[in-house]
Amino acid sequence: MLERLSPARRNLALLVVAALFAWFAWHIRSVLNPLLVGYLAAFVVHPLVVRIEKRGFSRRTAVNLTFVGGFVLATALGLGLFFQVRALTLEVYRSATVSDVPALEETEPNPAFLERLQARLDEFSASLEKVGIDLPLQVKDLPRLLQEHGGEAAGMGLEAAGQGFRFLLRFIGKGVEFGAFLILVPLYAYYFLFELGRLHGFIGRHLPRRDRARIQSVGARIGQVVACFFRGRLSVAFLKGVFLSLGLWILGIDYALFFGMLTGILSIVPFLGSLTGFVLTFIVGVLDHGVVGSLWRTGIVFGIGELVEGYVLIPKILGEELGLHSMVVIASLLAGGAAAGVLGVLVALPVTASIVILVEEFVLPALRDFAEEESGPPPSETT
Repeated sequence: MLERLSPARRNLALLVVAALFAWFAWHIRSVLNPLLVGYLAAFVVHPLVVRIEKRGFSRRTAVNLTFVGGFVLATALGLGLFFQVRALTLEVYRSATVSDVPALEETEPNPAFLERLQARLDEFSASLEKVGIDLPLQVKDLPRLLQEHGGEAAGMGLEAAGQGFRFLLRFIGKGVEFGAFLILVPLYAYYFLFELGRLHGFIGRHLPRRDRARIQSVGARIGQVVACFFRGRLSVAFLKGVFLSLGLWILGIDYALFFGMLTGILSIVPFLGSLTGFVLTFIVGVLDHGVVGSLWRTGIVFGIGELVEGYVLIPKILGEELGLHSMVVIASLLAGGAAAGVLGVLVALPVTASIVILVEEFVLPALRDFAEEESGPPPSETT
């Protein structure tokens, strides 16, 4: 039906449809987020699948081998991190818990009990006053205050319990949402690995014929930058985490696997990630090795780790990376964090690199044409 309209009206109708689709997609973004992340994961992993295919395997076998390998690696790493986090949590809990607090025998105070408690407390207070020790008034009259304001305290307790229950429901809801996200992303990625070629071909057939080649070229450049960033950054983060874990373990830092891999993951965010991992590792190392011992151990491992990352891993895996100036990197991270929090920081660099490509391809040529235009009649030659 739209094809029967004039070109101007057809374009206007398509623009309205696109705006409505964008509005609808924004309102159901919680449903679309796993789909988009799954597409990105498939796009990043696709070169590995193609490489396996070139060895004589079918597409299905290559995809299955990739997923099985990733699942085994993630399971082994997840179990190791789980046991280390569990041990660290138990240690922190033991150090922060007072074990000799006597249990209360009376769970529901009654008036007779409170009167006896008040009498004993008055006797104890009188005994202390003889030796010059005066208990605070709130302590002396605590049973009486409980008896007089017990109803209010019960109401406050019920209100606090209701708030806690509502918080627990929200927490469970977020946990279920995150669990569904973790399940849906691999499923979507598995599907997209079979359909990427057809999907990109479908999009390409519906681009304007006059600019189709140019748009596809720009899209390929942006896709290469995004895939290079995520694939390269994840590889660098994993290898750096393994290196730090081994180094910390050799020098006797407890929970080396957890802090090494945590730092590797956090290093996806330049500058701040490695600093955060270093501070956390140093604080835990102080408990066993003291300030000086923890400082030189973590300093050596993290210092060598930064050198390995900057001069070995990044040049070998990422090459020239995104081609952004260091000041542009810092400004992009700050802008991404201000706009979308942690997610904004994570995607700030590939988004900035994509914007740079779009400006180079579409904005700068227009500016050069504008600058070269002659706004008035050519100047007359003077004789």
